[in-house]
Amino acid sequence: MDSSQAPRRPNADELKQLANWLQSLGAYDEENAAMTADNAYIAVYDHYCTGCPGYVGKLMSVIWDGSPSTYDVFIWSDNEMQHVDPE
Repeated sequence: MDSSQAPRRPNADELKQLANWLQSLGAYDEENAAMTADNAYIAVYDHYCTGCPGYVGKLMSVIWDGSPSTYDVFIWSDNEMQHVDPE
């Protein structure tokens, strides 16, 4: 894996989008959503690419603080973060 494929930490805007997503679930206020996002283990892949046919673009994997079995994946479409449901 070359450095252009290596994951990075999320930037402030990506953390804010994640906190906003948590708030949209209805179980978090603004402060708790930001704190939960800050405590997650997050990797952002700027140039993720699946096999054909597939997705090409930014992907963020989030492993929540409570357990490695609690995770979410997000992609971006038109600069909007979208939650990816598992198949």
